[in-house]
Amino acid sequence: MEPCKNNSLIVCVTFLTLASFLSLPGVSHAQFVEKIEPIISEYCFDCHDSEMQEGGIRLDNLTEYRRKDQELWNKVFFVIEKGEMPPKKKPQPTPVQKQLIQDWVREKQEQHRTGSTRRLNRRELSAALNQMTGLNVDYASALPEDGKVKGFDTGGSALQDAADSISQVLEITRRAINGIKFSEQKNVSVNKANFSNIRDVRKSLDHWKMNGLVTQPRGQILKDKGILMTPKWLGDRGDFSVYIPKELQQKGLIRIKLTLSSTSGKFPNIPKPHFWLQVGGSVVDRRVISNTPKEPITLEYQIQIDDLPFEPKGLKIMLHNKVEMPYSVVGFPNDDRSRPNENIPGGTGLFRPKWDRKVLRYFEDQPVPFVVLHSIEVETDYQTSWPPSSWGIELSPELDDEDKAKKLLSLWIQEAWRRPTPEKAINRFFNLYKNRLTSGASFDESLKTAFHSVLMSAPFRYLSSPRKATGDFDHYDMASRLSFMLTGSPPDQILKDKATQKLLQSRETLDEETRRLIASEKNWHFIEPFVKQWLVMDQPITVAMDHIKKQDFRFGRFLKESMQQETLWYFREILTNNKPVSELLDSNWTMMNNSLARHYNYPTVEGAYFRPVKLRNDDPRGGGMLSHAGIQSMLTWMGDNWVIYRGAWALRHILDDPPPPPPLDVPELNPSEDKHKGKTYRELLKIHQEDPNCSVCHKSMDPLGFAFQNFDLSGRWRDVEFEKYKRDEIDGKIVWIGAGKSRPVDASGHLPKGEVFTGYSDFKSILASNYSHQVAEGILKNLFLYGTGNQPDVDGIHKISNLVKTEKGNQLILTDLIVKLIQTESFQY
Repeated sequence: MEPCKNNSLIVCVTFLTLASFLSLPGVSHAQFVEKIEPIISEYCFDCHDSEMQEGGIRLDNLTEYRRKDQELWNKVFFVIEKGEMPPKKKPQPTPVQKQLIQDWVREKQEQHRTGSTRRLNRRELSAALNQMTGLNVDYASALPEDGKVKGFDTGGSALQDAADSISQVLEITRRAINGIKFSEQKNVSVNKANFSNIRDVRKSLDHWKMNGLVTQPRGQILKDKGILMTPKWLGDRGDFSVYIPKELQQKGLIRIKLTLSSTSGKFPNIPKPHFWLQVGGSVVDRRVISNTPKEPITLEYQIQIDDLPFEPKGLKIMLHNKVEMPYSVVGFPNDDRSRPNENIPGGTGLFRPKWDRKVLRYFEDQPVPFVVLHSIEVETDYQTSWPPSSWGIELSPELDDEDKAKKLLSLWIQEAWRRPTPEKAINRFFNLYKNRLTSGASFDESLKTAFHSVLMSAPFRYLSSPRKATGDFDHYDMASRLSFMLTGSPPDQILKDKATQKLLQSRETLDEETRRLIASEKNWHFIEPFVKQWLVMDQPITVAMDHIKKQDFRFGRFLKESMQQETLWYFREILTNNKPVSELLDSNWTMMNNSLARHYNYPTVEGAYFRPVKLRNDDPRGGGMLSHAGIQSMLTWMGDNWVIYRGAWALRHILDDPPPPPPLDVPELNPSEDKHKGKTYRELLKIHQEDPNCSVCHKSMDPLGFAFQNFDLSGRWRDVEFEKYKRDEIDGKIVWIGAGKSRPVDASGHLPKGEVFTGYSDFKSILASNYSHQVAEGILKNLFLYGTGNQPDVDGIHKISNLVKTEKGNQLILTDLIVKLIQTESFQY
């Protein structure tokens, strides 16, 4: 093979390494044809062939054991084990035949269990690049969404390399490499402005204009402190802006550093301001600013601008102060400029207070929260020195370029591959550095080429199972699996030290490290993606009201975000405080901030941060994730409570008992049809339940879905429901308004095991008492897939089931279960 050059060599190294990294054992087609196919043909094809696919399952097109069919073979195994299939009225295979299928499934799954690998998804790749470079750049946003397995973006079979994906990763890793420097210094432009002790905002930025930047500063001056950024309500325009013209920079990194605080003059009890930073029209950050001017917060951002749009003036950097919570101030009427003819009662806190800037000239008298901008820095063509200063590594200045390059390269490879690196591997990349240097490239350019090649290698971009086909155990692979699962990033130094000491096969060490990572500050990078994907939380949330409707739209963004965040913070509280799985289903508390508390009518909760709140005894919702407004609101559709979907969602994601897909020829239930007018939704669904093609699923889904009928479109409690909902528009936004006759909510039904409930409280109590073990098993199966990239096979499911069964009573502590799951050999394969 001819030697490759530059990027071509990087791609060659990538595929050569992958070839050896991804080899899998073969599977005998003849064995399937001889032993297995005759049995399933005789006893299964009547109901599961190309014409009759009962439960959405087809078996006649199976020709061998393939990893992608693992879930299907799991179903075959367990329906045989439980005696559920074939149906009792049908001819039955002999015990020997049943055992033959089960043994064959186990054998093939064991063969596929070894050699399991998967590539890093885009979240993990971005986190790894950040840790490697010391930059804090969102590289994931520049990559396409990853494929998913059962909703999870860590599924190995959906994370396959293709020519276009390799090209995209090549570009993103190149950007990461270009963001660092070793010895060369570029002519960068650092524009600084300190706004304390200034008299004129515009003049304080005159020197920025000399450097080519365009500024549009706005704000009053707070003596000795900075610039007061006046709050804007969502939809208002105009704020502090800076433009970077194209002739200055069109790609690469810019760095923005801000010092901020907040003040509200004579009104300390009004909501804190929300600071927004937008670059090129994209929101880089939004956060509540609660720091006082005496103790401001300093924020720093590094932003890749290659894909951002430029306006005629250049790349726009905009700083906003937004108010996203409605409030009122005594003595000030509410300001409603949109519909003056509507009768909006004053003093109820639905809109912003009205005040005259000419009369109240001093900020202390103005009833609004201000963001104080103390200082700002904008640096173009930004690069960070490598290695990062936080690593505490200093190279001797006496080293010549070759020794320095080799030491830097050795350090880079060790960090990239997450393990000590043999000299032979280092030399391969060092030779690439020397070849580039010989061809006339500079020290930095040559070293960056070698660095880039390392990032395209399989040991950086791929994760491998700790337990190998040989029976060996790789402690460094275990450190990576544990860390990427529980923190979303490569292992820290503590984990790497444990791996070096070969301690990660010890149950005690795994227990200690798992709990440490779960309690770490990085746990949000596990909790957010896992919970959102487990519960399918990317669905739209509805915010609607039946009185003075439009305030929901003005303040809807923060409310909707808070509705979703409640579930994430709730799961975090369960996980980090050793609470039982039953409290995921039923409790006397939840997590609230000010916006959500207003939604739930808890007026004493102030502040935008989430904290545990004990619920009132008269709050019919009670605690538990199923009571969350964000969950119930996302399960509505077209302005109505979606009973079927709510039931199917609960079966699939809470009870781990997914219903099969509906037949293609199922007629849609249209309540507006003449033959259906006047019927309740419960009556309409009886039509499905009486249809033999639908009854199997609807008899379990519908009664479960009715348990949630007390939740309205916005996820709040209601005792009365409407016949129907009609679509309207207010301020250009869609709103669903109850129409027709109203009636008391009927939330009665039964659970899959037959338990009858008369309302939501009854339902939740039974669920927590009788189904916690089933819920725990479902969570662990999802965690298994999330952490390993593979769905658990038959042995893995048995181990999960036994693990849950051995816990005493209903004290299924979620953290304890995760620790024990990670200690199983199945998880380590």
